[in-house]
Amino acid sequence: MDTAFPSFPLAELHAHLSTSIKPSVYWKIAQAQGFKLPKRNYKEFIEYITLSPEKRMNLNDYFEQIYHPLLDKLSSGTYAVEKATYEIMTGAYRNNIKLIELRNNPMKHNQGGELDLDHIIMAMLRGMERALLEHEDLSAGLIFCLAREFDFGMNHVIVEKAIKYKRRGVVGIDIAGPGNSDFRIDEYKGLVQKAKGEGLKITIHTGEADDADDMWEVVEKLQPDRIGHGLRAVKDKRLMEQLIKQNIVLEICPLSNIVTNAVKDLSEMKTILRTFIDNGVKFTINTDWPEVIEDAHLWRQYQLLLKGKILSEDELKKCNEIAFQSSFIPEGGLNAYL
Repeated sequence: MDTAFPSFPLAELHAHLSTSIKPSVYWKIAQAQGFKLPKRNYKEFIEYITLSPEKRMNLNDYFEQIYHPLLDKLSSGTYAVEKATYEIMTGAYRNNIKLIELRNNPMKHNQGGELDLDHIIMAMLRGMERALLEHEDLSAGLIFCLAREFDFGMNHVIVEKAIKYKRRGVVGIDIAGPGNSDFRIDEYKGLVQKAKGEGLKITIHTGEADDADDMWEVVEKLQPDRIGHGLRAVKDKRLMEQLIKQNIVLEICPLSNIVTNAVKDLSEMKTILRTFIDNGVKFTINTDWPEVIEDAHLWRQYQLLLKGKILSEDELKKCNEIAFQSSFIPEGGLNAYL
């Protein structure tokens, strides 16, 4: 295998702020702000928050034990989110990513409502603008995630904030989080339609775990531009046909799905991706959690899929082309928002 592969500029469409922050940056934020950590030793802290194919954790367990109580807490406040956004985007650029959509739920970074939400959002945008100013050929945008565990009122506020800041670089909305019996897709049809009417794009987390929303409901009722993960569509020929009909692109995150047990191993991932290709379903390759999964940077995932004979060079190039084509980000780098 050519170790220089991929040599072409990459597009990252599915990465979360909390899991895209380097452990070393988390450590610096914790020390600067006086946070008490569950591990006092730096190496032990890294091991505590990092997953790998050898160290797996079910998605909901990681959410409950590490993601929300620790990572979201450390990445809260104006200092943390501005630094994190800047570090993530400039780090991505150094790894040959020329387009990055970074998603987050701003309410999970304002210390439980103790901090003003507009200040948090503006800090994120400052971090992004600084990265765009330093790298003229970088394109970037923010996606705001609604949470399935939030009530409708809280999620409505997030959509209103996304609309308010769309000219500054908020390019879309998402619905994310573990399955929740109180969450009803029907309640969100109007809200999603409002976001669309205001020029925002839509991506929805679904089809990753068995306890999430029914993919058919998401596809038919919310009609998203893209779907985060969407793995379960592989079991439904008619659903794959509907994805093609609606031109919905799947955001595939190979290593993330393996370490959280959404997919058993690379062999199952190969079956899924080959089935999508055979049926003409469009998908992109992404990281999801590039810094808390060992060796999960985007270029490494491309190499992993090539080395494992899961996808060919031409197929991986095509995935990347689809990512650029289906991005929510307007052309022009920083000038797109000025």
